[in-house]
Amino acid sequence: MDWLLKWWPVILFLAQVLQGWFVWSLKQQFISRSDCKECKREAVEQDKDATSRLGTLEADVHALPARPEVQALGDKIEKLTEKLGHLDGRLTGINRAVDLIHQHLLRVNG
Repeated sequence: MDWLLKWWPVILFLAQVLQGWFVWSLKQQFISRSDCKECKREAVEQDKDATSRLGTLEADVHALPARPEVQALGDKIEKLTEKLGHLDGRLTGINRAVDLIHQHLLRVNG
């Protein structure tokens, strides 16, 4: 017990040093109030920006054509494709007739 009374001031000093180091370590892990306010301000600005972009995106999505409109457009394209197929067949026939006329004229005048 006598040794405890002899080393008591040293033990208290070391305990205070450890406590000081512990408080300093905690301070390094946490942010200050001014830093917290800055982070909060940045977060609010980012939220406003995201809300604005979301509003723009929603307006753009509402401006897109609905499913029935897209289906109607697909039906029109299908009909036009059929008509172009018929016209291609007719043009092939006309092209053959023009070739025959051209060959005939070359034989007659040639």
